[in-house]
Amino acid sequence: MTVKIPSTVIDAHVHFWDPSQVHIPWLENAPQFNEERTGEQYAKEIHSETKVQAAVYVEVDANPVHGLVEGEWICKYANKFVPTAQFGGIQAIVAYAPVHLGAQAVEPYLRLLQQLAGDRLRGVRYLIQDPSLDPERVTSKEFVSGVQTLAKFNLSFDLNINCHAAPAQFPPLIRLVQQCPNVTFILDHMAKPPCNSKPGEEAFQVWKGNMEQLSQYPNVSCKVSGLVTETETWTADQLKPFIQVARSTFGLDRLLFGGDWPICENAVRWRTWLELLCKAIEDWSEDDKQKLFVSNAARIYRLSL
Repeated sequence: MTVKIPSTVIDAHVHFWDPSQVHIPWLENAPQFNEERTGEQYAKEIHSETKVQAAVYVEVDANPVHGLVEGEWICKYANKFVPTAQFGGIQAIVAYAPVHLGAQAVEPYLRLLQQLAGDRLRGVRYLIQDPSLDPERVTSKEFVSGVQTLAKFNLSFDLNINCHAAPAQFPPLIRLVQQCPNVTFILDHMAKPPCNSKPGEEAFQVWKGNMEQLSQYPNVSCKVSGLVTETETWTADQLKPFIQVARSTFGLDRLLFGGDWPICENAVRWRTWLELLCKAIEDWSEDDKQKLFVSNAARIYRLSL
């Protein structure tokens, strides 16, 4: 694929892990991932024409009992990682926090998390994408108060739902955001859209309508990430309508590039995803691409570059 690749990017969504240090139960059923995933391995996957100036580490769905263990581990790992020619290191951490337990429970947890995860801590995530669970749980009194508490700590909240498998998750998510005007939200993976669908089809239109509603809240940004794992027949032309919806709804100042390594390898390598994305946005201006690939992530995650 011949396409212009940006010389520098910030990857707003990457995962690392060491199963010997952090208990991650889902790895037991994912043999292709059930081993250490390091910054050195990630650096080797970066496209030869670009440098990842900085990365945002996002929690890896570890055993909740190990939430604080994970926070401390990634802090120590980020501190000791030696930058390479193609990867400048971890500049921000999005850690796990049990926001579902409510403000009273999560506040002392966040105080300790800040001590363990260090000054790279920028936000938290609590996965809400499981299609087998009640989508309305995010609007409970406890869940809402837990998320609202993040504002007191100047921490953002990464929103992760699966609109592809469970579109019913989207409306409650919007009602959660409505009740948390002081919290900065980042929507992961464009809400995992139904990437096998096309504009005009019901699944696409349902996702688009919810994106339009969510984007009306100025405290929400959106990661352009995770699309290749929502289809089996990915092409730039197939993904482009979804990216266009993200642009038309959230606008150019609220979009962030995310690589989703190593999960992206369920479909393609990191460098292939970057090529596909660059092909899909080849008609964007250089200023617009700079916002997507660098400046928006630096601003939203408060990176010191």
